[in-house]
Amino acid sequence: MTPTDQDDADVPSDTDGASGDAAWKEHTSAFDRVRSVALSLSDPRSAGWIAAEALVAENTARRHLDSLVELHVLTTDTTGSAVTYYPDPVYVRTRDLRELVTEHDRDELTKLAADLKADVESWQDEYDVRSPDELRSTAAGEETSAEEARVRRRTASDWELTEYRLSLIEDALSRYDEYSDTRTATA
Repeated sequence: MTPTDQDDADVPSDTDGASGDAAWKEHTSAFDRVRSVALSLSDPRSAGWIAAEALVAENTARRHLDSLVELHVLTTDTTGSAVTYYPDPVYVRTRDLRELVTEHDRDELTKLAADLKADVESWQDEYDVRSPDELRSTAAGEETSAEEARVRRRTASDWELTEYRLSLIEDALSRYDEYSDTRTATA
């Protein structure tokens, strides 16, 4: 489905003078704005919410969101009162893997992995725990101040992100030749 200028026809123009929104709307298609908003989500959102953020009509957003679901770029959650959309985890992982092997050679990936492992080891030593969940549980201790509890919860979140990135890098390294553009075609 090709996005058209018609997709924006039933959306009011920028009434508050926000030039950034106007420029975004002028220089990107409705489909691209919907995709951009949807792929930035950390929590499932309704078509109406995504439409408002993408500066498109709700029916336009829903049409583009449904296309992205069919392409396995997004997935839906139908457990609540409204259908909500969020990035498909398999798509996101594949996209992130592609980005890693495109932007880094094998040696750079190996260094990144070592740096991330050092971060994890540092947190394990600093807090005397073995996992982000264990660190979170220490944040609730009576002897832990409110500020220290916030720091520990934030560190646990950083640790989880680090573990995810490390798993991506390890996957990229183990299948580097398959994922990278360095393969040569044979006749």
